[in-house]
Amino acid sequence: MKKILLSAGVLGLLTTSLNAGMTWSQIMSWKDKTIKPDAQYNVETEGYNVRIYEFTPMTDPGSTCIMSFTNQKMGMFCFAKSKEALRKKED
Repeated sequence: MKKILLSAGVLGLLTTSLNAGMTWSQIMSWKDKTIKPDAQYNVETEGYNVRIYEFTPMTDPGSTCIMSFTNQKMGMFCFAKSKEALRKKED
């Protein structure tokens, strides 16, 4: 009986969450850590809304990744930080 009530409760919670506009990926990633970008800015272009985000990957602090988003596409490029940038980060 307890298992049935527990299952019904979980099903009700999931149904309520999905009806509240949450997607399956949002439900599954709720416990993931969110990091703030090192920098974010827009690039002035004609006809596109280009947004740029620069961040340091948690698994490789010696690198920088840049992600760009438009209304239709997304791109990402990662590269090693310069020695000068690493020294600035230590200060």
